[in-house]
Amino acid sequence: MTLPKQLLKSKPEESELDQKTVQCIRGLVLDCCQQWGIGHGGNALGMAAIATALWRHKLRFDPAQPNWFDRDRFVMSNGHVALLQYIMLHLSGYEIWTADQLKAYCHPTALNFTNICKTHPEIEFDGLDVSTGPLGQGVANAVGMAMANKYLRETFNRDGFNVIQGKVYATTGDACLQEGPALEAISLAGHLKLSNLILIYDNNGVQCDGPITLTFKENVNDKMRACGWYVLEIPDGNTNVRAIMAALEHADGHIGQPIFININTVIGHGTSIAGTCKAHHTAFGHEDVKKCKVSWGYDPEATHIVPDEVRDYWSEIPRKGRLAREIWQRTIERYNARYPELADKLQSIINGNLDPGWKTQLLEYVPDQKKMPIRESSGIIFDMLWRKLPLFGGSADLSAPNFLLREPKEAFGFPSGEVHHQSYRGRYVHFGTREHGMAAYSPRSEHGEQGQAMIPITATFSMFQLYAAPAIRMSALMNLQVIHIGTHDSIAEGACGPTHQPVELINLWRSMPNILYIRPCDAEEAIGAWLMAIDHKGPTVLGLNRGAVPLQAGTDRIKMQKGAYVIEEDQEAKVTLVSTGSDVYQTVEAAKILRESVIATRVVSMPSMGVFAKQDPEYIQSVIPRDGRPVVSIEAMSMHGWARWATASIGLNRFGTTVHADAVAEHFQLNATHIARRVKGYLRDIGDDNALLTPWRSI
Repeated sequence: MTLPKQLLKSKPEESELDQKTVQCIRGLVLDCCQQWGIGHGGNALGMAAIATALWRHKLRFDPAQPNWFDRDRFVMSNGHVALLQYIMLHLSGYEIWTADQLKAYCHPTALNFTNICKTHPEIEFDGLDVSTGPLGQGVANAVGMAMANKYLRETFNRDGFNVIQGKVYATTGDACLQEGPALEAISLAGHLKLSNLILIYDNNGVQCDGPITLTFKENVNDKMRACGWYVLEIPDGNTNVRAIMAALEHADGHIGQPIFININTVIGHGTSIAGTCKAHHTAFGHEDVKKCKVSWGYDPEATHIVPDEVRDYWSEIPRKGRLAREIWQRTIERYNARYPELADKLQSIINGNLDPGWKTQLLEYVPDQKKMPIRESSGIIFDMLWRKLPLFGGSADLSAPNFLLREPKEAFGFPSGEVHHQSYRGRYVHFGTREHGMAAYSPRSEHGEQGQAMIPITATFSMFQLYAAPAIRMSALMNLQVIHIGTHDSIAEGACGPTHQPVELINLWRSMPNILYIRPCDAEEAIGAWLMAIDHKGPTVLGLNRGAVPLQAGTDRIKMQKGAYVIEEDQEAKVTLVSTGSDVYQTVEAAKILRESVIATRVVSMPSMGVFAKQDPEYIQSVIPRDGRPVVSIEAMSMHGWARWATASIGLNRFGTTVHADAVAEHFQLNATHIARRVKGYLRDIGDDNALLTPWRSI
């Protein structure tokens, strides 16, 4: 769309200072890349006018209170352009973003390893709302923020009391728009009509391998319109701050659609390699840097220059931010008096406080004694928690088999019948078959000032979490609380065959830092798993079985929170069997058969190998004695990792097969009869030998 001329007006002195800001930004980019001979500067040079319009004139934030709840959120999905964001944080007056930090950009040992100007944004530093780097995921992160913001607006805003006003702004490059999670997110955002989301496209037509025409011929504007977005385009985004400001202002007045602003720029603007892939990641060379500085009237030998007039121009930002926050705070005070119950609920979300009653309810809950799939037991618990806690999320088109809709839940973004209005009061999200996007929306659903405001939930079949793995990894890297539910978690999935049977995936979650992986064995352990997941302030992956299993006699929702514990003890045991999840049932039955053969047997349930590994040595020794007696692990999955705990393992070293669920254990010789037979054979083989002195083996 062409912007109306009246929107293109700005004060002459403002226009001049904006251009001086653009020059200043470009000078800092050149110096920061030149100082250590490395850096992603090309896009930052091209986006300098975009950054000036957005940070100086549009974004609503307070540098003195970086976590102010109602600030605008900003996501740089093209995370390699992080240097530009750091420069804007420096100019805006964030205390930690000093000139010395900019001078240490891309040098990990500078400032005695305290450099915060990393190659890509990292969430732990003030002013950075999310870690980005894997292209496309930031677009999905921004969609997640916009979804939560819509929910909060509709839940808490009242006439005359707009206590939630913040919007979500994100930047993207050519590459992000080719990535799966971004495309999934763009589709969902258009469907949900997230009008509080503005996506700014740095359209420079160049990628690492060369011009974008090597791989991409789509009409991006038409594609975005087809996905339900409102599109604006700016032909010259290299210097035209006024046009970018006008587009951002125009976006404010548009309702019913997310906004896509396509801004044409030149990568490496002003340098000898402008418009080429060489500008993507490089130092630009002394001659280029000198030429640019001379053209701006800078001393070519001076570095990291911020002219006084630019510094003065930007000194207004902290004052404007403080004023905006103080106005919001006064609105909150009036809101407290007018709507005290809503205000209390909002304050709990801002502070990240949970209703303490949730834990009491789970601790007192008595599960059904009948055989039941663990995914169904989890679904019952999920319903209880949904009523008590600010859970937000849903399933990737598998709500019924994931058991998330046993009780009806109000859907997020459900059309209300009005032309431009959808209801955002619901917290249950129908993600569609968008697993990667679902996991990427979720880590940034919304954060409070003190803690995490809402707890994101995702659900799908365990195998399809592999589609989502890069986004789950990002939630682990940021150590954000997200609960990822994976049902149908083993070969017991059965008839759908090996495409749906995740024999290897468990090792990914067990090895990934910060992930709490839990595989409960029955309804009792499912309660404990949810207790752990809600208390854990990082990401959790729940592995839940498909078929019905009985409630085991020795399971305990408290003891299981140590990761492993004895469910059948025998001080004279000749062997200890260790198992997880639904395989515990067959293991307990196998132990009965062994005892009938006068083989004293202990049984250990290990719902979380990672948690167990963190226990003190005395406890670990009490559960899995390292005294030379055999320890056999039983898990219908890959056996990688078990040699740490077991002297032998029963599991799989192949993919599954298409066999009915009732027959799969027999087919792979993993039922109680075969487990007992295999353990007996192992015990015969080692005789009276010290099992610790014999090599680990698959039996």
